[in-house]
Amino acid sequence: MKDRDNTLSRRRFLKFGSYGLLAVPVAGLGWTTTAKAMERLSEDDPAAQALNYVHDASAAAGHPAYEEGQTCLNCLLYTDASAQDWGPCSVFPGKLVSANGWCTAWVAR
Repeated sequence: MKDRDNTLSRRRFLKFGSYGLLAVPVAGLGWTTTAKAMERLSEDDPAAQALNYVHDASAAAGHPAYEEGQTCLNCLLYTDASAQDWGPCSVFPGKLVSANGWCTAWVAR
């Protein structure tokens, strides 16, 4: 009788172990969608105002630190260069900035 209990335990262990292995890839699907849920940075945001962030770099032409051609898309801090419209920036975590935007934290890529 003990042999039979051990066999059932082994079977049960293998059965639940395989369920656990199947659940791991499914659990990862929820993690990949969080980046898409980020909201766009507003020009009225206090952090954006502190760094003179604008959605359109041409609006920063009067700022002394701005040089022609500087945009978020060609900034080192713009962390996803493949994002052509809005993308993440390490200066504004959890927010998306305009690829055509500019702020005083701009660093050449």
